[in-house]
Formats: sequence, structure tokens, C-alpha cells
Amino acid sequence: MNRFAVFSGSYNLQIGGVADFKESYPTKADAKKKAEEIARDNFFVSWIQIFDKVTDEFSTYSVVDRKLKKRNHSCNTSNFRT
Repeated sequence: MNRFAVFSGSYNLQIGGVADFKESYPTKADAKKKAEEIARDNFFVSWIQIFDKVTDEFSTYSVVDRKLKKRNHSCNTSNFRT
């Protein structure tokens, strides 16, 4: 798997997971390009995440009018480790 993974779905983000994985890409720019394509082409998608497996950080986007709208938060998954 490449460094940047793209997840997307039409349901609440919290009930997503591996089933929402689409593809992975070597650069964030490539992942964002795919995210924009998903937003444009899939009417039923309401959210998209790009996850960086090296830094454990992810960016979350809402899909509004078939365009990406960055949510105000990015998160480091290390905050959730036990």
C-alpha cells in the first residue's frame, strides 16, 4: 500500500472503515486528485478522508455540490491509541 490512502462514503463517517477504502497513492497530490474525482463523479458520497500512514494524520472533506470542502479539523490518530 502507498503512503496516502483515500476513504469515502455516503454514511456517517464513524460507521465507515476498511469497507470505505478506495485506493492508495504515493503522494498527497495524487490522493487529492482522486478525492476530487470521487466527489465529482459519485453523487452519493458525502465525505472523503485522505490518510497519511507515515505520520498517522488524516484530512477530512465534506462533499458539497460535487466539490471538496475541507472540514475545520485534521487529526493525528495517535490521539486515539490506548
